Amino acid sequence: MSRLRFWLLTFSFDIYWGLAVGLRERIWLLLGGSALFAWLLCPRDIKLRVLLAALGGIALDSLWLKLDLFSFSGSAGFPAWMLALWLMFACWWWLTLSRFALNRRWQVAIGALGGPFSYLVGERLGGLQWHQPPVVVLTALAVGWALYLPFASSLLRRKE
Repeated sequence: MSRLRFWLLTFSFDIYWGLAVGLRERIWLLLGGSALFAWLLCPRDIKLRVLLAALGGIALDSLWLKLDLFSFSGSAGFPAWMLALWLMFACWWWLTLSRFALNRRWQVAIGALGGPFSYLVGERLGGLQWHQPPVVVLTALAVGWALYLPFASSLLRRKE
């Protein structure tokens, strides 16, 4: 994949993320359709692993909901727009791993910093509400993402 194509896809994912968090259920069909399309474009041998990586993220968010760290706006449970966002993230992370050879230390660092940052911005955009003090939520997110990203990376890089 060319450098330009990778950065265009990354920029597109950032726009997708912003639309998902900002507009949520108002465009969930568009979000879901786009995520499904991205998944269908993945090579056949990676499709199941992308789904499993997305399910890992959904499980992590579900745990945080169960622990009452936060809730998603306009939803008593896990909203459809977040399901689509996790699938799109897994597709994009697979592309990232195919472009960059990130060792485990980088994966942990990116997860511990990037994961909580995205939820902090999401909270500011109205996509979720904290139920615990921000330091508690952000610490839990940092630990969870520091574990999730290496897990997802090893899953997505694993040879069948």
